[in-house]
Amino acid sequence: MNQSYTTWRNYLFNTDIPFDDKVRTVYRHQLEHQPVYRRFCDDMNGLDENAIPLIPVQVYRDAVVRADYLETPQAVFRSSGTTGMKQSIHEIADLRLYYESCYRGFSQFYDPHEFVLLAWLPGYSDNPESSLVAMIDHLIQRDGTGQSRFLPLDQPLAGADLTTLSNLNTVTYLNTRRHRRSGRMPGATAKPGVTPAKKRRIMLFGAAFGLLDMIDAGAPKLPEDAVIVETGGMKTHRREISKEELRKRLSDGFGLPPESIHSEYGMTEMCSQAWDTGKGSFDCPPWLRITVRNPENPQQVQPAGEEGLIGVMDLANVHSLAFFLTQDRGVALPDGSFRVLGRWDHAELRGCNFLVE
Repeated sequence: MNQSYTTWRNYLFNTDIPFDDKVRTVYRHQLEHQPVYRRFCDDMNGLDENAIPLIPVQVYRDAVVRADYLETPQAVFRSSGTTGMKQSIHEIADLRLYYESCYRGFSQFYDPHEFVLLAWLPGYSDNPESSLVAMIDHLIQRDGTGQSRFLPLDQPLAGADLTTLSNLNTVTYLNTRRHRRSGRMPGATAKPGVTPAKKRRIMLFGAAFGLLDMIDAGAPKLPEDAVIVETGGMKTHRREISKEELRKRLSDGFGLPPESIHSEYGMTEMCSQAWDTGKGSFDCPPWLRITVRNPENPQQVQPAGEEGLIGVMDLANVHSLAFFLTQDRGVALPDGSFRVLGRWDHAELRGCNFLVE
């Protein structure tokens, strides 16, 4: 298969092609073109298409992850971290494929035309190579109202702004663009059978503790139909808290029901994201699969309900590394979704030694 954007887009996002068939295609592609992954598979004696090895995610930190056909990446994402900390580096060969994955994935779980997106990301906004900022910026740019935006760090939310935004009318903005093309004046009486105008809802993105800081600073209550999307990232001096406690504090602080507190699971090393739409667990778009692995034997998938390490098969990573094992603890649920339980504090994973040989 050639490396063109159109070829991979049409293949990876085609839901008529079974996921396992696409996995084998991407696996063969990466064995051929990704030297660091081929070396890992050789080291692990794993060249079986039915038992694809997951390389430790530290490879993005400790080695150069670059396909042999890639001369200059279109973008480079770097993980956040304190000064002097070694960062994970993800070279993006094709930004269009990255953006396609982000937008299609978001659209699997939300109607983009239903929301105005607001983002407050202290700790990320000062990282120009943040994948989270890139993802949210693309979603903002796709909003035709022009009202979605990053909030200023020194004045994140104002009550008057919330009132204005919550009164935005989805159909009005869509029709305005149609009227400009047709020459008709906006505001005309709708024809019989036309869907009534619907207000846009507010979706507020923020890192977990940044949102708590916002509440402590006196943020106003959000409209009752708003949605909070916390993106993980415990990036302040605060102690670590459980997801349940975080959800309750965000719910109480912004005046929303617990089911309006959503979450996004992604990382520098991924081109796709999983989404928790308020049920307390994450679901994946069709080209992303999350499994929970036995920490002692990462080739073994844990049964539903048993904790382990989160393993990623992100086919949108076709030009980097699609199959890797994270350092996150997780548990799979019987319905196919998963929960993130925090970081794994144990020793380096088996297979990491090949990176420094």
